[in-house]
Amino acid sequence: MKKIIVLFVLLGLSYSCKKEQNTNLKIDSEKIMLTKNDSSRLDRTRLNEYVKTRFSNTYKENSVVFNDGSTFDISQPLMFEDLASDTISFFPNLNPEEAFNVATLDDNGVFIQNNKYHPTSIGKIALRAIKKYKETKSKAAKKVFFDQMDWIENNFYETEHYGFWYFSEAAPLYRLDPGWPSVFSQGLLLESCLEAYLLTKEIKYKKLIEKALKGYIVPIENGGFMRPWDSDELWFEEYPTKKPSRVLNGTMYGLTGVRNVAKKLNSVFAEKIFAAGVETLINHLEDYDAKYTSRYSLADWKNEVSKEHYHEEHIIQLLFYYTITKKIIFKEYAKRFFESDRGTFRTGTRYDLKTPKIKNIDASFCIDCEKYGTQNLTNGFWAFGNYWSSHKKAELLIDLGEIRTDFKAITLFHISEQSKDVSFKLYAYNETSKTWEYVQQFISKNIKDAVTGYNKTGNFETFITHYKIFEEVKAQKLKLVFNATNDNIIALRELDFNFDRTQEFEYLLKEVEEWTSNL
Repeated sequence: MKKIIVLFVLLGLSYSCKKEQNTNLKIDSEKIMLTKNDSSRLDRTRLNEYVKTRFSNTYKENSVVFNDGSTFDISQPLMFEDLASDTISFFPNLNPEEAFNVATLDDNGVFIQNNKYHPTSIGKIALRAIKKYKETKSKAAKKVFFDQMDWIENNFYETEHYGFWYFSEAAPLYRLDPGWPSVFSQGLLLESCLEAYLLTKEIKYKKLIEKALKGYIVPIENGGFMRPWDSDELWFEEYPTKKPSRVLNGTMYGLTGVRNVAKKLNSVFAEKIFAAGVETLINHLEDYDAKYTSRYSLADWKNEVSKEHYHEEHIIQLLFYYTITKKIIFKEYAKRFFESDRGTFRTGTRYDLKTPKIKNIDASFCIDCEKYGTQNLTNGFWAFGNYWSSHKKAELLIDLGEIRTDFKAITLFHISEQSKDVSFKLYAYNETSKTWEYVQQFISKNIKDAVTGYNKTGNFETFITHYKIFEEVKAQKLKLVFNATNDNIIALRELDFNFDRTQEFEYLLKEVEEWTSNL
């Protein structure tokens, strides 16, 4: 296969979709590209069977009841009005300051990774390309955009009234067979079609926009990704699982494409979808607050909290939603999540805070300071990797770099259940008297209101304890004294404090407001 190298941002992705022509629920199997000797790929017949199974129960009711009680019949044509000739995609990884990565395109100029096509990544490439074209008028960027659009057009699976882009790879972590749609990719590709229409005014792109929009209200049991939350709430799944998975970031990205259509084409239907999605988000943001981080999803079989990059992505997304809706709850949860963030913040992007949350940690003792020293407590790898440990009484001296106030909580990330049982005390350094002042004692077994969590990454287990700090603290330096013994070893991958970070938070908000000012 001929490979063309072009500079565009990508994220690591594990699922894919191969090129096929989908029209009126029919698949041209001759156009499905399969890789030899790849056991993870399906043969044409099996893929057709999976797709036919998922989409066999066509949604025939044709109507939806939105959160506000209003209804819409998708058998009726949508009304669009051209209000603007330009739109700007919001996506944290499309920032101009970020470095470009190398992307491989196939012979048709379509992004491909490990011989696999992935609707979400193709949408990202398309949006990056059109952004580059609008900024520079680069013919190369324009070509990349329309090469992706060819794939987007040719791989749209449509019925009489609605349609989807689907994945030809299984998603085993979510128990999904091949042939599943996603609100995440639907939003990106919907927005790509919007960009193509605004640029060319070709009716074929408007038709794709209409059917892709109508796809948002098709229930999961009919092959779509819409699932009610409560009886009067609509939710749109990144992974249309049998049991609710409710991935937060995918839903928010999927709604962003809808919002742009509502704004740029004055679509009442798109506005209704976006408003319903926003209301459901607002009603359930609390469910995603794990206190020490945010939850990536609410899949009860995964108990899944967010790894650091997803947690930080949630913060930026919530700030974005605050800027476009002016709903204060999005700002409040963005701040809450930000104060539970650890280490650095989105290094190398426009949101890079330059200085880490904790400047330095020293220990009075460690079992192996070279391999298992305090350097492991602030590297951001709370879910795996090395740790700091001690089998006797030990002190951790923590320098925050500046005086902090309004301490709410402390979070410890242990490597074992045993480590959780080690009691400890917290002290704060008084700069005036030059003394350490006692703040609070934590006897783990006796604390009833502690928040606990568990994470497993590969073979690495992490046991999380999150404790409230009740006493008022104003300090730059803190000290933790652990009562560890040979029989009760303390071993931590990471530690964190929740305290006021208003100044840094306002900087992030300003950056997001500046970035989205033209949306």
